Amino acid sequence: MRFRFLSALLITVLIGVSYWYIATANVCPVPLSYRLGTLDDHFGITPEQAKERIAIAEKVWEDEAGRELFNYDESADFTVNFVFDDRQAFADSEMAQSAALDERRAENESLIESTNQLQTEYETLLNAYNDSVANYETRLATYNQTVRRYNDQGGAPQSAYQDLERQKSSLDTEAGNLQVRADEIEDLAQQLNRLQAESKDRVDAYNREVQRYNRQFGYEREFTQGDYVGKGINIYKFSSDAELVSVLTHEFGHALGIGHVEDESSVMYYLLTDESETPTLSEADKTALLEVCGDGTGLAQELRRLIRNTIALII
Repeated sequence: MRFRFLSALLITVLIGVSYWYIATANVCPVPLSYRLGTLDDHFGITPEQAKERIAIAEKVWEDEAGRELFNYDESADFTVNFVFDDRQAFADSEMAQSAALDERRAENESLIESTNQLQTEYETLLNAYNDSVANYETRLATYNQTVRRYNDQGGAPQSAYQDLERQKSSLDTEAGNLQVRADEIEDLAQQLNRLQAESKDRVDAYNREVQRYNRQFGYEREFTQGDYVGKGINIYKFSSDAELVSVLTHEFGHALGIGHVEDESSVMYYLLTDESETPTLSEADKTALLEVCGDGTGLAQELRRLIRNTIALII
């Protein structure tokens, strides 16, 4: 009778433990063995580069936990896949248009700089010309006043007349030079006006292109770049190494059993916000990690580890 009771109790315990283990199988299943799965050539990265980014992402969590949470194993069932679809094609289009805008902005900045330099040159020449005109007009006024005085006296003496002729010749020469300079300044002003008009047209066109770009790509980037599907992580798009690492870190968090958190600065926020080369866990991320995975010494973690090891030995 006692044997039957013990057998029934053992079966009940085994069933209960099995149910608990299955129900919590996706709660911090560490160390989680994984491997690189599908890597579509369209992404333009090598397997080694993909593994490097993955290693950076897993280290973000392991450094905080202070223990091994992930383990790369070529025989693992859990895979990290790079699946090319219209999302990455869209990202490629975004990068191409962004690069074109950057090039256009650089061209505009160069043109504006040339225009500003020409504006400075024009103002310098105009100021010098105005000073010369003022000096010429002063000399001319003095000359005319002298001529009128001599005319009132019935004419200039021979020596004074010759001096006045020299002054008149010098003034005529200066007037001719001033006219040449005035023509040059006028040509420069027309060139400056053309450059200013071209700069305005280019800046206006650039601003319209930026507005179109923002309408097409200026969305809140929810984590549609990747997902966690139980047996692996799928990466669908990224526009930079930083974005790839951020998405991998986010999805590794889901693989640990961590859900989204409310803090916008968090790795586990539902929108992609942090694109630093190495993401940093926020306090909300750290709290979520501790709640799900504990410190690694809890009974639940030890029991799950024991069951996994036992299953591995049987299989």
